[in-house]
Amino acid sequence: MTKEEKAHLDDLIGRIFTLAFELGTNVDELHREVREMRFNTEDKDLAAALINLEHAFFMTAQSINILKEQTRNAVIPTRKAPRK
Repeated sequence: MTKEEKAHLDDLIGRIFTLAFELGTNVDELHREVREMRFNTEDKDLAAALINLEHAFFMTAQSINILKEQTRNAVIPTRKAPRK
């Protein structure tokens, strides 16, 4: 791995982590709103739809966690690769 490749990878990883953090924060805020709305409604059809929406938020959060994990894994070659 060249110095240029490492610098590019470091920049890319930083941007990915920033994106994942911002996405996670926004997803969490919206999820709380949906959950609060579900608890406050007496409409069973709306509550059922909101449960499905909560599940979608959960799946999105899982995807963000996978993105973070795989981004961390992308750093491993920089530790093992000889410097050129």
